[in-house]
Amino acid sequence: MKKILVSISIIGMVAVIAIGATVAYFQDTETSSGNTFSAGILDLKIRDNDEDWGDGVHATWTAPPDVKPGDAWDFRIPFVQMQKSWDSTVPGNHLEITSDYSVVEESPCLEGDTDCQTNLHPGEMAKEMLITRGIYKGNFGCIDALTGMHWTQYNSSNHTCVGDVITQSNDWKIEDQNGDGKISFYDLKNDELDNLPPPSNMGISDYEMGVKFAETAGNDFQGDTFDLTMIFTLNQDASQ
Repeated sequence: MKKILVSISIIGMVAVIAIGATVAYFQDTETSSGNTFSAGILDLKIRDNDEDWGDGVHATWTAPPDVKPGDAWDFRIPFVQMQKSWDSTVPGNHLEITSDYSVVEESPCLEGDTDCQTNLHPGEMAKEMLITRGIYKGNFGCIDALTGMHWTQYNSSNHTCVGDVITQSNDWKIEDQNGDGKISFYDLKNDELDNLPPPSNMGISDYEMGVKFAETAGNDFQGDTFDLTMIFTLNQDASQ
């Protein structure tokens, strides 16, 4: 009889456990959908003296053929103008200006060319392509990229910054990076102009420059073509 009662008790306990394991509670889940985060637009447009507003221009600063050491071009008419696109919804914090370049080696190599592989190390020719004038101007005033000085005005007659000096910053100055005493596109590539006042969609900012093929350029560059790209970057944040 005890064995029967024990068995019945065990069966009862198992039944309780089984019933407890199948208990369910009601629940109701709702969702919040359609939450979107659309990225804004930060768009810089540029144009030059013979091309309209767009995402790039071509051959703004082009020298005549048969360039020789000592030749210089002030390029007072060629320029690049910048404006923040009206489609932009994100404010720009600052502008950067830098350069990149390549060298096209003549083919076949000329007898007088003492380096027929300048295309493999274009920086050597870039060191001989000097920047004689760099002016960034707009409704903020005028910045001289050779001194880093921010002036109140721009003189359109001699294409220089004039008036009173507001401030000076090494961020706005192209500095000699290889200690040769010259300011060249090699230096600009390795020491970009940074933290410049950003172009707005309410006004136009200009960049002008003069260029010289240094007298120190030797036979290494006979027949070679220096292909320059100027790069203008509008940044959203000060950390960039």
